[in-house]
Amino acid sequence: MPTEIWCALIAGVVTLVTTLLTLQVTMKKDRDKQRDDIKAELIKYHEKNREEIQDIRQNDLRHLQDDVTTMGANLQQKIAVIEIELGHARNDINTLSTRVERHNGVVERTSVLEEKVSVANHRILDLESKIS
Repeated sequence: MPTEIWCALIAGVVTLVTTLLTLQVTMKKDRDKQRDDIKAELIKYHEKNREEIQDIRQNDLRHLQDDVTTMGANLQQKIAVIEIELGHARNDINTLSTRVERHNGVVERTSVLEEKVSVANHRILDLESKIS
């Protein structure tokens, strides 16, 4: 083969190798760019999910705070009702105590009267026996 053909053949091989190397470098750059793009998308997706989760948590916390506030208000209302009922019960107890004290006084007086009646009955019997 003549030298010119060899030179052309070598030039063709060099061009082919250069083209392949350029293609390989270009493919690596494309692959790196795709990887960076995917990584950026993942970061955006992660940030978006984190924000959504944070919003959900804050919303849940607000609902929990509302529930606790409502429960506290309900508890205060129930305590107020219990205090009113306790006041009524105290009044009833005081009324009953007064009635029991009156009753006990009547019982004491009745026992004194029964004793006096008994003594009077004995005197009457003594007097009747002396008369007869």
